[in-house]
Amino acid sequence: MKTCTSLSSNNYLAGTIVLNTIAEVTKMIATGKPLLLAGSEAALAQLPKGNWIAGTTSYFIGSDGGTFSESGIYVDEIPDFVQGFKITEYSTQTLPSICSDAPAKGFSVLILPSGSAVHTAYAEDASRYEGFVLKPIVGWVSGVPLPEIGRTAPKIFNGLTGESSASLAVAMHVTLPADKIADIEIVNVFKPGSGDKITFPKPGFTQEQCSINGKPTNFAKYLASVDADIRLPLTASYNGSVVNVSIQSVDEASHVVKLYAPVFTGVEYTIAAPVADYVAAFEAALPAKKTDAVFACNCILNYMYANLAGKTAGSVPSMITFGEIAHQLLNQTLVRLVIHNC
Repeated sequence: MKTCTSLSSNNYLAGTIVLNTIAEVTKMIATGKPLLLAGSEAALAQLPKGNWIAGTTSYFIGSDGGTFSESGIYVDEIPDFVQGFKITEYSTQTLPSICSDAPAKGFSVLILPSGSAVHTAYAEDASRYEGFVLKPIVGWVSGVPLPEIGRTAPKIFNGLTGESSASLAVAMHVTLPADKIADIEIVNVFKPGSGDKITFPKPGFTQEQCSINGKPTNFAKYLASVDADIRLPLTASYNGSVVNVSIQSVDEASHVVKLYAPVFTGVEYTIAAPVADYVAAFEAALPAKKTDAVFACNCILNYMYANLAGKTAGSVPSMITFGEIAHQLLNQTLVRLVIHNC
């Protein structure tokens, strides 16, 4: 039987801040290496064309902890040993082909603008795409500074064209050699609570009605009746893994609850158990043998609710995103992509 050993990259415990200046990233682009970038729209718009894709965010976890920057750019370099890559833009009509577009051996990195139609389409429909889960897909949902939500549209950038979009998705499909394999790690500090079982009569990001232990009721009224801490996500088992669905808002006047990811019918959800110490929980949830990641992202809700400014969140440098992709859309998780020798 073949065994796999972990490879080193350049962004796990680098010992230095992970943000780069526009001039530094410009030099990296000039080498022709494929890059995954994250930064503010103003910073990314100053970069030259090249082999890169990017999504907007101004929040990051570096070696010195969480930070906000409108000028720094986070860089994940695709390893030199890859055999090839291609950059593809997707609309809602073409997005279902992403798995078939992915290489037979390799991985894909997908970026979706928060609140866009492609964001909704992937979140709700990805599990029905042909080849879903058979090929590794990771990525993130781009965002904007929190005060700008609703006023400024999150963007993706296609480095080949130098153009940005608030309505399209962009992906980098990367082909690996035969002796290497991509592995997705999902670090989730939340566990299902011991409370009520919640089901929903319809899927989606917006919910009014639900059933609590089989009894129909209004979801907003239920959350108010149990004095729910909406910083805690709903949790459920998707194919044996605990997945979070985070609560965006509860409008008690209209009795409508908005979520950061869709819920699905036929799935039982519970409110997650409280987490006493986020940073310690991240450290404990990481694999005992810490390996370098080709890609890493962490959720803006973890950043906010755990007050991660100045804290390292398990010593993992990462961009802070408005949704994480590990095959499907996730919330309040840390996602890492690791390459192994086989």
